[in-house]
Amino acid sequence: MDNRLLEDIRQSGFIHRPLPLYAERSLESKQQNEPVLGKLELALFEDDGKWLHQGAQSMSIVPGQHLAISSPTRMPRWPEGSPEDGDYVNFGSAWLIRRFDHDNWEGYNRITVEVYPDFPGVPNAYVALKFKNEGEVAVPDIYNREGYHGVNVKNGQWNTIHLDIQQLPRDGITELAIGYYLNGKDRATGDRMELRLRSARLERVEGHEISKGWMPKAGDLIYSHSGYNAEGTKTAFAASGLTGEASPESFSLKREGTDEIAFEGRVMPLATSLGTYLSMDFTAFSESGRYYLQAGGLRSEGFAIGSASEVWHASVWKALNFIFCERCGYPVPGIHGSCHADIVAKHEGLILSFNGGWHDAGDVSQQLIQTAEVAFALFELAEKVEAFDRDLCLRLIEEGEWGLDFLLKTRFGDGYRATSAGITRWTDGLIGNMDDAEARVHNQAYENFYCAGIEAYIHERLKKVNPALSERLLQFAKEDFEFAMTEYGRIGFDQKPIFWEHTYQTSESLYMATASWAASMLYKATQERQYASRAVEFMSYVLDCQELTGITLDSGKTLAGFFYRNPDKRVVQHFNHQAREHLYLMALASIRDTQPEHADAESWLASIRSYGDYLKILAAYTEPYPMIASGVYHESEHLDERSFGHQHLLTDERAKADYGEQLRRGEKLNDSYYLRRFPVWFSFRGNNAILLSTGKAASVAAACLNDRELKGIAEGQLQWIAGMNPFAQSLMHGEGYRYAQQYSVLCGEMTGEIPVGIQTWGNDDEPYWPQFNNATYKEVWTGNAGKWLSIVADLYESENGKLG
Repeated sequence: MDNRLLEDIRQSGFIHRPLPLYAERSLESKQQNEPVLGKLELALFEDDGKWLHQGAQSMSIVPGQHLAISSPTRMPRWPEGSPEDGDYVNFGSAWLIRRFDHDNWEGYNRITVEVYPDFPGVPNAYVALKFKNEGEVAVPDIYNREGYHGVNVKNGQWNTIHLDIQQLPRDGITELAIGYYLNGKDRATGDRMELRLRSARLERVEGHEISKGWMPKAGDLIYSHSGYNAEGTKTAFAASGLTGEASPESFSLKREGTDEIAFEGRVMPLATSLGTYLSMDFTAFSESGRYYLQAGGLRSEGFAIGSASEVWHASVWKALNFIFCERCGYPVPGIHGSCHADIVAKHEGLILSFNGGWHDAGDVSQQLIQTAEVAFALFELAEKVEAFDRDLCLRLIEEGEWGLDFLLKTRFGDGYRATSAGITRWTDGLIGNMDDAEARVHNQAYENFYCAGIEAYIHERLKKVNPALSERLLQFAKEDFEFAMTEYGRIGFDQKPIFWEHTYQTSESLYMATASWAASMLYKATQERQYASRAVEFMSYVLDCQELTGITLDSGKTLAGFFYRNPDKRVVQHFNHQAREHLYLMALASIRDTQPEHADAESWLASIRSYGDYLKILAAYTEPYPMIASGVYHESEHLDERSFGHQHLLTDERAKADYGEQLRRGEKLNDSYYLRRFPVWFSFRGNNAILLSTGKAASVAAACLNDRELKGIAEGQLQWIAGMNPFAQSLMHGEGYRYAQQYSVLCGEMTGEIPVGIQTWGNDDEPYWPQFNNATYKEVWTGNAGKWLSIVADLYESENGKLG
């Protein structure tokens, strides 16, 4: 880690205050210096009557200076059409609106506006832009994702917002809106809000970004901004046929700071299914240090080569910072006060305040399972760093205990748990008035199985540092497992999943994998044979859902190893938003670890090996990028009403028609199966959670099989997020370079935040990553930080003698 980050960590009290934002490396900072080749002012004052207001109580005009809209911070009622209980709603929005007569903006590729938010006491000033196009492609789209852009701005001063609109359909623009959301009141928030607009203009700039496709922009070098493992594959690449100059024939790896050449190699053409690239391979070089690449006019920024800790340790501290900043119920300095005490859960005459743990996303909603998974990852990594970074170890444990407290707080002790709350607003902390929200309360077997496994796992990690809590935690784990067994015995798989909860997509096979893993965790902690038997029983079901015979491809090869949703093997297990693919491998690894002498131990190992082979095949479809492909799909999966409805939220009949079109834009494998590089998805898009979950599955399999290739696939998912993608952007804010603002409406930008992930345009199967900042793809997601830490934990362990 560099000295600046070390000093920032110390000054934050080892992440007891947020780390600073490193704005100079951001995409937005680069936009400030782009030459403007042409512009068109959108007149504010001359065209009287063209600017309107909507939602705001008033609009004012100061001629020659600015337009302004203002409103209360909080309304006395929910917006029309909202749920009566205020579930997942704010208090509306306020907009300045300019109408156009199907104007064609295709001659411009950027819009720039200057705004002044006067939002007294608002934790994060957030301004939004909306576009309506009624040309060849309608904007917004049917899911209301396209054409919306949100920006975190500085309160009480003028802000210049640049937005790249190169990819926005804009041949028939009819409306532009600039405004803000009424996101409720924290303790310090004022009563009124005002937004001023002093200029809006269209611009044509030279340096617009690539936002769609696999081929990077000419002049961009694609590499891992964090770096490369000294013993692993090390490559970088660029688009072939560089604009304005001949392609370089050689490249140099130079030491950062001295410019000394450490390694030289040939730039080679690389033909792949995604296109032809200029490739630079420096795998043969393995000396630890900080370096940069240079090839003709191409030059990278600095990155590390070395051990996993030398490459990823800085990102660990940053991810931890993001998690800390998302604490709920805790005053996070500069972000919010001790929030959401008036979000309550009720059961059998009891009431608990459903705050604590971590907000699950940019909308500050709360999900029990998301917090539980992040707590698990924190304790998992703490164990792996104890030997070489005691400060980090203790800080990870402390943060993990914050999440664990919420995990236990939400137990009612009879099988019922408070499980989630849709919030998307600040509340005043006073219980009994209209801005409160009520958490969902359920006795769900799946949640109790999963929480029991996490509790049993953490019990082992707390024995030394908190023995009293460790002892009670094991008792709670045993109780929760029994609650789950009782409910599962009564209802089985027919227990209705809960809409909006992050376990809604759970299939029967994933359910059984989770239950088997939980039983193994309890067996490891107690050595009671009943748990060993349950683990085997549940695993038997899981293996009945795995494709072990294989499907024959048109190429003549056989593809096996993947899982189906249930034993009838009609619907392949997919993830398109939430993702828990790693639980299959964690269950297999845990049962083999705890019952190595069992008669089925070799079949468990064979299942791991088959899955590992499957991942290697998937990885080949996205070369030269390390992003692993989504997986295989059967052509008729959309006909299974139950599973399709559970996998895809907020869709209608159009989704079933689009399903086939999305498959056809993937890779045809045989008469019935297709491969998609990105998932089949509709309203909810973004694949970071999917990649990180699959990466965790790869790292678990790598440890079981002593397989370096699988370890490389696992690490590759981190590299994709850390800049090794077609847009040359790091998707972790503050790590690497050219990271952009993300959708963090209420908390603002946070160093270490990771969004839901890169999406696709329509039914395409290629990456789409516009600057437009909107949910779900750009929304920051705490669970992704947890998955990041979980993969890093395995990478650290592999260097402690576990992987040969």
